[in-house]
Amino acid sequence: MSIHTAARRFADLRRETLDITDSVLLNSNNRTRFSGKPDVAVIGAGIIGLCYAIHLKNTSPHLKISVFEKSSAPIQKIGESTLSPFSKFTAGEMCPHDYFLRLFGLKDGLQFYCVDQNDRKVTLSDVGGVDISYQLDRRMCELFFTMWAQKLGINVYHGVECDIELPNGAGQAVGKFDDRVTAGSMNPPQITLRNPLQSVGTTTNSVNARLVCDASGFSRTLTGKFGNKEKLGPWNCDAYWAYFKQKDAGLNVDKRLRKWDHPATKHICFPEGWGWFIGLISWHHASLANLMDLLAYIIDSATKGVPADEIPCTQELSKAFDCPYEFITSIGWAVRNDFKTFGGNLDEYGVTEGERKFNYIKRKYPALQRLMDGNYELLPNYYGAQTYFVRKAMAYRSPIVAGDGWLAIGNSAGFTNPLISPGINAGIGGAFYAATLTDKILAAPLKDRTAVMQRCAQMHQAHMYTFKLPRLHLMNRFWYNSFRDHKLFQKLTTCFWVLGFDELHEHYEEYKYTLEDVTWNVGSGTEAFREFSEAVLAILEPADELIPSKEAIERVIKLSDECLSHRHKLFPSNRWGRYLRQYNDKLQVEPGKYERDKGAKVFAIRCLGCSYWVHNNASICPICGTEPGLV
Repeated sequence: MSIHTAARRFADLRRETLDITDSVLLNSNNRTRFSGKPDVAVIGAGIIGLCYAIHLKNTSPHLKISVFEKSSAPIQKIGESTLSPFSKFTAGEMCPHDYFLRLFGLKDGLQFYCVDQNDRKVTLSDVGGVDISYQLDRRMCELFFTMWAQKLGINVYHGVECDIELPNGAGQAVGKFDDRVTAGSMNPPQITLRNPLQSVGTTTNSVNARLVCDASGFSRTLTGKFGNKEKLGPWNCDAYWAYFKQKDAGLNVDKRLRKWDHPATKHICFPEGWGWFIGLISWHHASLANLMDLLAYIIDSATKGVPADEIPCTQELSKAFDCPYEFITSIGWAVRNDFKTFGGNLDEYGVTEGERKFNYIKRKYPALQRLMDGNYELLPNYYGAQTYFVRKAMAYRSPIVAGDGWLAIGNSAGFTNPLISPGINAGIGGAFYAATLTDKILAAPLKDRTAVMQRCAQMHQAHMYTFKLPRLHLMNRFWYNSFRDHKLFQKLTTCFWVLGFDELHEHYEEYKYTLEDVTWNVGSGTEAFREFSEAVLAILEPADELIPSKEAIERVIKLSDECLSHRHKLFPSNRWGRYLRQYNDKLQVEPGKYERDKGAKVFAIRCLGCSYWVHNNASICPICGTEPGLV
């Protein structure tokens, strides 16, 4: 299918129907008519809700799935960085990497820079080359997932708000199932749609699904009916962020911030928390109709088996579909709230709370201020009326995440911290697991269905509430405590890598998401990590002072050395030097080593044509279309 003859269905529809709303335009892409009796109803069309629906549809194509989203169209939001779970899921459930790399920025691992307030030292650690992943424009990503789901036959409705009703004991929480356990009937929550005529084109406002999945995010549409959020302790975190553009003069960074131009997610770490620098390909200025035509072309090509290398590059797609794009950077701080981080009068730092606290952290650390002032220009009101964004007390879990006829996933079940990007990368695990359970529930014989529902609800409750969220929070406490001292940082980051993997190469053998990835939980799921991190935190917490005592640091270093020695003996074949730029295979810093060893499976290189980054296995640059000639 030529790009010049590709259909412009949505742009034509917008032009022919001037008063058409975004939600009606999106909903026009559904393949079947609205049904008030789907097998599964999903509340929320974010990435996690759509991952659940896509995996369930791929597993059981006969199921009728409807997804309801209150927003009129996908919008940008925080959560732009991905890791191997996202890459594995999209490659296994949707299409190969090189399709996505025409839309999203290439990501090559993680880089950490630990700085101190006195500007005396910067300690570097990194991990990369283990996978191909992306930096996401969330609006574009959710639009792609929406249209892919619709292509599969999933109905996704935007501009539809859902009210949940629990009549006659419907949706009973885990542990409160009544005597109907063996009766074969389920009593799921009832959904009522608000004003469905405008967006869905029906006067039917009731949805009676066999099972409901709450993927409503921070709104907690269903989980909120079973109790308030439980804040995770002993301390929590607040986040402040904004969007920037790199200055035209190019990067001019402190030489201690080695490889700053590399396409990794950069982390600037300091005793109170950390900051993220995520480079994005932004499609913010492209119209919805044009983006839908562009994505329809890519999705049609992918489903017909057209090789990705035959798809036009980003520059050609942008021109052909009139979808401008630009390179921007998401920058923010995630700061723990148990230290008196923000002192004195903050008025001099800005007008809003977000601006004041963002600038306070920036100015507190000279390395940060030089980096920001010398290289990044603020984009005021880039995503609407707001320039600086705030999210307080981020770490929480919902007390009940499953019940009779329903399961909750994503932020409706809970959230911890953007560090290591668990919102997407661990969230996919919850969605995958919930979809697996859903398939099991709906496939059960009628006489056994309620008993199966009960067991699956208990399994999901245990997985999300007892395992996944506490482990992610434990991981974050572990990382945050490592930021309090350079010696801790050097030791604990390496311990995290060795405890998160057994046989390293086996983790990346194939790009297909499995139940093993669910329990991996972004490295926090192993018992070895739990035991070690709890031992470390028993020494470092509670934190009376920002900087730990010399004795505490020495005790943790001793534990770390024992951990590293033990893991190297257990898994001597792991070749860490292929994944880490500064370290050898024994995870020791090797002076003068700033590149990965030969044999790395995946790594990023610059394109000679456009100077953007390309993965080493690419036959052409997905951005400009330049062939080989890569350096």
